[in-house]
Amino acid sequence: MQDHTPEAEALFRAFAERHSLTIRKVKEPNVELLMELPRQPGLSFDLTLGLQNADELSIGFEGFWSYIFPFNQKHELVSSLLDGIVSGACRLAVHRQFGLVVKRVLERRVGDNWEPIYQALGFGVPFIGTQVAYLSNNQSP
Repeated sequence: MQDHTPEAEALFRAFAERHSLTIRKVKEPNVELLMELPRQPGLSFDLTLGLQNADELSIGFEGFWSYIFPFNQKHELVSSLLDGIVSGACRLAVHRQFGLVVKRVLERRVGDNWEPIYQALGFGVPFIGTQVAYLSNNQSP
């Protein structure tokens, strides 16, 4: 399997540059690449980006973590999701039940609707009575 670390780092740095965001590389022995964008003007929460298993891209913020692969087929999607997170065209739907997070869903605006892109399950099973809160970037810390 081809290691896409250089391409992933270029993708993450290009994203940060497009939006004038500060990004830093973090040494982590268990992943090929880990980069952090702290809360800053233009980004209202900390954002973590990564590459692991040579071709698995990850986006993390506010308790959400994704595993999007393979790199060759998904890098453009990840780039557009990152741009959408900053612009507000993507949001995180956090489903809670009895105060516990049972599901987080990364959604993208499509016209007047929101389309689920990636789902991460928490503890429990979502059912009737689940409360949903939405988090989106307000572009200021």
